[in-house]
Amino acid sequence: MKVPLEWLKEYVAIRLSPEALADRLTMTGLEVTGIARMEGGSVLDIEVTPNRADCLSILGVAREVAAITGQRVKLPSVQGSGLGVRGKSRKPRTPNPKPRTPLTIQIEDRKGCSRYIGRLIDGVRLGPSPGWMQRRLAACGIRPINNVVDITNYVLLEYGQPLHAFDADALVECAIRVRRAKPGERLKALDGQEHRLAPEQLVIADASRPVAIAGVIGGEDSAVTERTTRVLLESALFDPILVRRTARSLGLGTESSYRFERGVDPVGVASASARAAALLHELAGGTETAVVDVGTTPSARAAIPIEPARASRWLGRRVDPGEIRTTLARLGCRVASGGAETALRVIPPSSRLDLVRDVDLYEEIARMAGYDRLPATLPTVPITVTAGDEAAAYRRSQSVRCLAASLGLTEAITWSLVSETALAHCGFSPSTATRLANPLSQDHAFLRPSLLPGLLQALRRNLSHGAAGVSLYEIGNVTPAGTHEERAHLGIVVCGWWARGWRKGERSDFWVLKGLVQALLERLCRSTAGWRNAEAVWAQAGQGAAIELAGRPAGAAGQIARTVLQAWDIDEEAWFAELSLAALLGARRTATPVAAPGTFPPVKRDLSILVDEQRTFESVADVIRETAGVSAARIELIDRFTKGAQVPPGRYSLTFSIEYRDPDRTLTAAEADALHQRIKQALVDQCGATPR
Repeated sequence: MKVPLEWLKEYVAIRLSPEALADRLTMTGLEVTGIARMEGGSVLDIEVTPNRADCLSILGVAREVAAITGQRVKLPSVQGSGLGVRGKSRKPRTPNPKPRTPLTIQIEDRKGCSRYIGRLIDGVRLGPSPGWMQRRLAACGIRPINNVVDITNYVLLEYGQPLHAFDADALVECAIRVRRAKPGERLKALDGQEHRLAPEQLVIADASRPVAIAGVIGGEDSAVTERTTRVLLESALFDPILVRRTARSLGLGTESSYRFERGVDPVGVASASARAAALLHELAGGTETAVVDVGTTPSARAAIPIEPARASRWLGRRVDPGEIRTTLARLGCRVASGGAETALRVIPPSSRLDLVRDVDLYEEIARMAGYDRLPATLPTVPITVTAGDEAAAYRRSQSVRCLAASLGLTEAITWSLVSETALAHCGFSPSTATRLANPLSQDHAFLRPSLLPGLLQALRRNLSHGAAGVSLYEIGNVTPAGTHEERAHLGIVVCGWWARGWRKGERSDFWVLKGLVQALLERLCRSTAGWRNAEAVWAQAGQGAAIELAGRPAGAAGQIARTVLQAWDIDEEAWFAELSLAALLGARRTATPVAAPGTFPPVKRDLSILVDEQRTFESVADVIRETAGVSAARIELIDRFTKGAQVPPGRYSLTFSIEYRDPDRTLTAAEADALHQRIKQALVDQCGATPR
C-alpha cells in the first residue's frame, strides 16, 4: 500500500519526519518497506498484513497515525450528497427534460451480496481529473483515465471501499440484478478478455445480461466512455470467500478483489458512496437523481469482555483499566464498564474486522505501547505428570531407554512415515502396509510397519560419515502389516566395531546383538527369554530368530539380509532386533533382588555334552539351572561346534563352565562332583544328551 504523505496530512496532523513516522508505524505492526520521493512529497510503501484490511486505505493509515501520535482524524467532506429512501428511487433535484426509466436494483443472492447501493447521477461531463487527484493516483501506482473513473479509484484508495461506475444508458431498463451467473454466459471485461462464467460466480447483470463480475471487474459494454452523460455509481458489500474463489478461477487480481477478499468496512459502503457522489458533483458536474439502497444495514458489533488481570498475564506486565480505556479509545473503540469492578466491555470500530476476541485487544495494547517496550520474561510452564496407566507406561518406557543407553546404545529418532521404496527395500509389501489418504509427499506415504527402515537410514548416514561402528536403538510406534493399530516397539541395530582398543577389538555379530537383548531382558523382565529359529522378511536366510517371553511372542532378531543392505547402499554386515514394548513391560519385574558378593570361593567344573541339533541352547541351560538351583552361581557357554570326528551327524557339542558356590560355607570337591553328576544325569534324562 503506497501512502503519499501529502494526502495523509489532509486527515491527520503529522509533525514527524517521514523517517520517524515510518519507524513508528513499523514498530506498531505496519511495516514501512521504503520511502520514495515524488512530486508532492514523500510516499510511504507499507506492507499490510492480511488481517489488517482496514489499512488498505489512506483513512485506515490515518487512523493508525492518529492513534500513535495522539491526534484526531478529520474525515473527508461529503456535502452535496445524501442517501434516498431505502429500496426506492429519490425524486430528481432538478426537472428532467426527458422521461427516464426509473432505477431498479434487486439482490437475488443475499449470501453473496448483503448490501448494494446504487446512485444515479445525471448531467455528468467527462474530462480529465484535477492535477492534484492525478498526482495522488499516480503516486499510488494507478494511471489516471478520466474524472469519473479517477473518482472511483480515488475513493477506493481513500476509504478502502471498491466502487464501480456504469454508463447508465448502457444498462437495459436501467436495472441491476445481483445474481449467480447462468450456464454459458460470457462477459468481455475491462481487461479486454472475454471470460466464460460459471454458475458459482456472482455477477452484476442488467435486465438481459451480465455487465460486471461482482467484486472483481466491470464489463466493457457498460463502461464509462467519452459519450457518457448518466452514471450509475455502485457501492456494495460482497462475500470475501466468493470474491476470492471467483478471482482465482478467472485468473484475475484487481484492486477491488484484493480488498473484498480481505473484508471491507460494512459502514464504509454508504460513506464511500456518498463521498464519491459528492466528488462527481464537484468535479464532473453531475446531479444525483436517484439513490437505491438494497440489503441489510450493518448491525452494531457485539461487545468483547476483557479483564485487566488477564491482559497483564498475556502481556507479561501490569496493565491497569485506565491504560486499557485510553489505548483502545485512541483506536476508535468504545469502552464501558463490564459489571464487575475491573471488567470492561469493548466495542471495536466497524473497520476493525480483525478485533474479535479479548486477545486481539491485548495485542492492540501491546502495539500501542510498543513491542520493543514489553519486558522480556520467560513464561512459567508447570510440568505435570499424567496420573494413572499413562504415567506408569511413560515411566516404564523411560526405564527401557535408560537400560538401552547403559548397554552402550545411542538413541535414534526417525520418521514414522516411510515411502513405498523404503518398504520394498526392507522386504515389506506396500500392499499390506497402511497408506495415508492424503500424504504430503510420496516419501512419507505409509505408516511404518517396523522400525527397520528408519534405523537403516540412520545407519547408512552414520557409515557415510566415517563411523567405524554403529549401535543404535529406537523406541517408537509402528503399524504392523494388516492392522491399523499403532504399537510401541524397541528396535536395535548394530554394525561394524562393537568395541575396539589398541591391542584388540570385537566386531558386531549375532552374539553381540543377542547379548544386548539378553542383558536388557535380564535387567527388565522377570521371565527368561526363549530363542528359536524363525524367518523374517528382512533377515538373511537361516539367520533369523524369534524371541519369546513366558512362551509368548515378544519380537525377532537376526542378521539383515545382504540384499536389503545393498538396497540401502550399506556395504557392512548388520544385525537387527525388534521387540514389542508391551511384551517387555508386561514381563517387567517389580523389584530386582540384590545380594552381596559371596565370601566363599567357588568350585569350577566344565561340562561337555552332545545333543540333537533341534535342541536349543536355552532348553539345556534351563535344565542345568533347575537341577543346580542356587548352588550354580554362574553358568557360561564356552564352546560350541557342530562338525568333527567326535560329533555324529544330527548332533552338536556344547561345553559349559559352571561355578558352584554355597553362601554359608566352602563346598568340598566331593559335594561339587556329586552336584555335577546330578546335572549330567538330568541332561541325559531330559535332553537326551550324551556326556563327552
